[in-house]
Amino acid sequence: MSDPRRGRVVVIGGGVAGLTAAAFAARAGAEVHLLESVSELGGRARTRNEAGFLFNMGPHALYRKGPAEAVLLELGVQLGGASPDTSRAFGWRDGRLHVLPGGPLSLMTTSLLGAREKAALGAMLARFPKLDPGPWQSRSLRDFLQESFRSRRLQAIFEALVRLSTYANAPEELSAGTAIAQVQAALGSGVRYLDGGWQQMVEALAERARRDGATLRSGARVRAVEPAAGGLRVELRDGSRVEADAVVLALGPAEASSLVDAGANPLLAEHAERSLPVRAACLDVGLARLPDSRRPFALGIDQATYASLHSEAASGLAPEGGALFQAARYLAPDEKPDRGEVERQLEALLDALQPGWRAAERTRSLLLDVRVAHAVPTAGMGGLVGRPRVDALEATRPGILLAGDWIGPEGWLVDGSFASGRDAGRAAALHARRRRSDG
Repeated sequence: MSDPRRGRVVVIGGGVAGLTAAAFAARAGAEVHLLESVSELGGRARTRNEAGFLFNMGPHALYRKGPAEAVLLELGVQLGGASPDTSRAFGWRDGRLHVLPGGPLSLMTTSLLGAREKAALGAMLARFPKLDPGPWQSRSLRDFLQESFRSRRLQAIFEALVRLSTYANAPEELSAGTAIAQVQAALGSGVRYLDGGWQQMVEALAERARRDGATLRSGARVRAVEPAAGGLRVELRDGSRVEADAVVLALGPAEASSLVDAGANPLLAEHAERSLPVRAACLDVGLARLPDSRRPFALGIDQATYASLHSEAASGLAPEGGALFQAARYLAPDEKPDRGEVERQLEALLDALQPGWRAAERTRSLLLDVRVAHAVPTAGMGGLVGRPRVDALEATRPGILLAGDWIGPEGWLVDGSFASGRDAGRAAALHARRRRSDG
């Protein structure tokens, strides 16, 4: 028989943030029920099999030594994977490939810059690891670029690095402090691609939560979260109800807002209205063979594009002898992508990077408008430190916690999901236990 003093925590949302919250709440002793509206767990971290090629929902990378890795380590989850080889990276400008400057040798040999520009970039790269992001949190990336580089070509290269590390194509809005911190992480510890795709991470998180006692239920659509007898009641679309001492909303701002106070909660409604999503168009291509192993990566300089050979660093993504390229176009905030134009642009990038790839193509997938993250950390909000905390609703709706890539001061992209999921899960379990003790 379960101990009623543990308290019951309901987690709504089965993506990375929700699975992390469920795992930490269960580890803290709560009775945990996770409710996911669709048939599969994982959210945007799901991986699908296309003719033997494992496609993530666009290019995914896990930052080394970031919050995600720290949380996974704490949960005892180990994932295989390796870092891409950045020594063979190219910049794509004016329809041509150029060596992408990232170190002394590539900086000397690149045709992207003139001699004075190379010296200026070298000086910036030397001091950049120690640059304090703090003073730039409430200033835009555009401000930083204009004040740091006189050359427009240098501005374009650094802006491309920011797009690569943040996925955001919003220089007028993006907090320069967030951009600086992400580029520092990318140039420092780097990233790794995961063996077998991100589905391996989803399944490991789900298994960890289940082993600690959490119940995970898919196909459970929630209609509302309401106060009930000192606690909370979760009402589902099928008419059933689940009583809870604490609830974690591991959802985007619009979804979370719709469940609380009939959409009229001031904090959630404001973020649902004002949040600026990070979006991308993604083309995944499975090849029977790799035409040119010398060219695994290209970053658009005058176009907001990217292509990387994920199967080189991560195993199991392609059949034996095959290769998997993931290409993307980082979408501007108000951009309405045209399918044909996007596909032609990304195909042209692959033409430059891998001549002959079309003859080796076996399968492809185009996702025209993927929501990479729910809200750009804007300069207006003060960057990451201005985001809502996991307990932002404590004063008005005690017991309702928040988690997701738009919550908390720690981590961007999936790092934010892991960090907020951990903190929300622990806070929910503590609230539930205190409520039972007080009751």
